[in-house]
Amino acid sequence: MKITVEIPPDMEKLLVKKCEESGVSPSEFVYLLLEWYFFKRGKKAETTGELNEFLRVAKEVADERVRFCKFSDGAYCAIETFEDVFSDKEPTPISPYRCLFCLYYVDKRKDKRRTEFRELTEAKMYDLAKIAAKFVVELYGDRLGYRPKTKSEEIVEKQEKKDEKLPKVKKLLDW
Repeated sequence: MKITVEIPPDMEKLLVKKCEESGVSPSEFVYLLLEWYFFKRGKKAETTGELNEFLRVAKEVADERVRFCKFSDGAYCAIETFEDVFSDKEPTPISPYRCLFCLYYVDKRKDKRRTEFRELTEAKMYDLAKIAAKFVVELYGDRLGYRPKTKSEEIVEKQEKKDEKLPKVKKLLDW
């Protein structure tokens, strides 16, 4: 392969002088120059590939935020639309890139997960409280002054309640 580089005569003299000072032949200098150029170009291609991947992921995340934002219906952002209710300007369609950096973003899906978790934890807390109460009664019932009712006491209480209701009925009948 033969490469020809046309350089003005004054630049050629300076180039030859610099090559002699650095101890490199002009052909070797051209070879190093080409290597540097293609290495830089290859590195630039790698960074653009990374940049394209970053932009692709950012677009995916932005689209997901548009779909699952609590304040978005997919076409307009409620926060932006109702920001200035009294102005006559038309609402602008939602921009995914604006949603990407939105401070008010709230995921709709997390609300559902939280309520399900809250319901489960409340049920578990209730069961845990019942078990703890039974355990406390068994261990410390005597010290607390708790004495469970016997069957005969329960029957006596039921009869007393019936007797209390009976005079009211008699009063109503004997008016």
